[in-house]
Amino acid sequence: MCTLCSTPTRPFVSPGRVLIGSNSSSNCAPELAAIGVQPSHGQILVVADSVVVELGLHDSMTSSLREAGYTVYVAAGVTGEPSPETVRALLPPSNVEIAAVVALGGGSALDAAKLVSAVLVNPLDLTAGLTPDAEIVPGPPIMAVPTTAGTGAEATAVAMLWHNKGKRMFVHPFLVPRVVLLDPDLLSALPKSVTAAGGFDAVGHAIESLLSTNRTPLTAAAALEALSLLAWALPAAYDTGSQESRYGTALGAYQAGLALNASVVLGHSLAYAVASRTGLPHGVTVAMALPYCLAHARPASEDHIAEIAEVVCESRDPELLIKWIVDQARRMQIPLSLAELGVDRAELSAIADDCVQNYPRPNHPVPIDSPSVLGLLERMYDGEPLEAWRSADIRTAHSEALT
Repeated sequence: MCTLCSTPTRPFVSPGRVLIGSNSSSNCAPELAAIGVQPSHGQILVVADSVVVELGLHDSMTSSLREAGYTVYVAAGVTGEPSPETVRALLPPSNVEIAAVVALGGGSALDAAKLVSAVLVNPLDLTAGLTPDAEIVPGPPIMAVPTTAGTGAEATAVAMLWHNKGKRMFVHPFLVPRVVLLDPDLLSALPKSVTAAGGFDAVGHAIESLLSTNRTPLTAAAALEALSLLAWALPAAYDTGSQESRYGTALGAYQAGLALNASVVLGHSLAYAVASRTGLPHGVTVAMALPYCLAHARPASEDHIAEIAEVVCESRDPELLIKWIVDQARRMQIPLSLAELGVDRAELSAIADDCVQNYPRPNHPVPIDSPSVLGLLERMYDGEPLEAWRSADIRTAHSEALT
């Protein structure tokens, strides 16, 4: 059987319209009209990050909408990681008819906006998550205008909420934005720390999707294109913030978002479990976890990992890939060990159990169990990514798990 024929048969969802380029965010009104949203259909609900609202960065967009005849309802700003309470607070009064939802901001604002659209027409339990086969009806169309480059939320059918110290995942085709405006100008003032965290989140999406057993030719093509962009654009955006580098990170994050049709693997489970205990930004813990995820996947994925290394490092040597991740993280001031975060070594077993029980990844190429994850966390505690990769005992444990 040919290699392509043996790949999973899975749907690949994506936005219907994408506009990318300088000042593309000024096209909000004509893009809404292009998908059939007219001023007479109702108001445009704008969901934005609280900083965006406080600084009035949404003013030009709302003004252009009003000039085109639309009535605009600006919700309260989204602060931090969204929760069920966040989504409920964004809902307009029941007598306000919403024709479309425009999301402006980072991943938190985009995720919240997606769920606002769904909740407007469905009685969702925001504490329980959502599965792709759930019987819901489509809400008002969503337009996503990201102001960071990392989460890829503008490209996906996924939204995440924090509830009871854990992530709740909502996945459904109706959560995919209908229109995306990728404007590198909106990224020009991003702080270095946000550039680093967002960029590594995108790198993690691309790499982990290539390791996933759900990968398809479409997800692999998107992931490899994302890595070819992010390998140069992320360091350049961190160093200089040039428009070219911002353009590269915006497009790279979007492509990595498309790759998420294959889903992420163990790296994101580790990242969630560590972030819930340290309060670090998600992208920071993704960067910390990524080398250890590669080590865990090694027994079943050496060819895929070599493929990734060739794109990022122009060499099929996986150790160069791990060194690239570590070197970039170090110079972007991302922690390299759990010890320096003040995590208690005695807590590692609970973190391992958290990964396995609360963030299972059946699509990870190697079975995940608490003992093997604990072995990784011991290395992660001491900041030993290369040792994790080379470790014969971890490889042996994984190989035995496969038989």
